[in-house]
Amino acid sequence: MSSFNVTPEQLVIFHECLGSKVCIRIFQVFLANRSLNVSAVSRKVGCNNDRCIEHLKKLAKLGIVQEEFYAGRHSFALKKGDFTDLMQQAIILMDKDEKSTPNIVHRGDSQ
Repeated sequence: MSSFNVTPEQLVIFHECLGSKVCIRIFQVFLANRSLNVSAVSRKVGCNNDRCIEHLKKLAKLGIVQEEFYAGRHSFALKKGDFTDLMQQAIILMDKDEKSTPNIVHRGDSQ
């Protein structure tokens, strides 16, 4: 992947997105569906509309999704770009790391 400029604000938002399971699930829903309205996204992810919109706004600030208005319908669509590629690669790395990390048993948990 080539390098690109990132502002401090974008870096913070990107970090927040990667730290949120809901945001990651929203991104993955868009990878599979490309364009959906807010209700459909929140239903597929399992969160309420307000929380979904909060994360969609963060993804929109990064240019990962874009808002669309068609015939009075408000929806979002996945957008191609550097942050979209970076988000996808980061999630893949996080999944690999999660699978390779052994389960840690604490003394109080073992009995």
